[in-house]
Amino acid sequence: MIDFIRFDYKGNVDFGFKTYVVFGEETESNYQGCMIYASSTKELRGKLRGVDGLIGVMSERVDVNRYAVMRKKVDVLLDFPGRKLDYPTFKLAREKDVLVEISLSTLMSFEGWRRVGYLDELRTMFRVINKFDTPFILTSGAENIYSMRKMSQIYHVFDFLGADVERAKFWAERLYRRLYDDSYIMDGVEIL
Repeated sequence: MIDFIRFDYKGNVDFGFKTYVVFGEETESNYQGCMIYASSTKELRGKLRGVDGLIGVMSERVDVNRYAVMRKKVDVLLDFPGRKLDYPTFKLAREKDVLVEISLSTLMSFEGWRRVGYLDELRTMFRVINKFDTPFILTSGAENIYSMRKMSQIYHVFDFLGADVERAKFWAERLYRRLYDDSYIMDGVEIL
């Protein structure tokens, strides 16, 4: 499976993941992702020009996230504490095959009543994801080595909150095949 992290991890500790996608730092040992932060659709459109690879978008505005899902280049809506998503965004993510990242580090960044509110938001998000069968991935979202968690721990926490862990594994495996399997073209189509 795949984990999305925000730093270049070169350690020897086995957290249960096949590979890591690094958003934010340069990496040679892991797969390089391109993280784009945009506060308007115009800014996002400008930043998407000339970038390739696995592209993740971060925005606090719902309209920018919805616009990002409609762009062909965007692969992932990255998770962070200020992200806002709405029902049409989840439905469009399903139609356009864009992953929605849900990270453990975002959950751990909140304290007190804000964490309780976010837990309620996560439960609602998982119900919407299950309803529309939206592609999603459960990650650590680690910004340093101390935020890294084993894959089983991440899945247990989100399973308790109502996530369909088997479906998350399916989407993670699909992304892994898309990035690393040369014979994979799309679901059901392979070069033999």
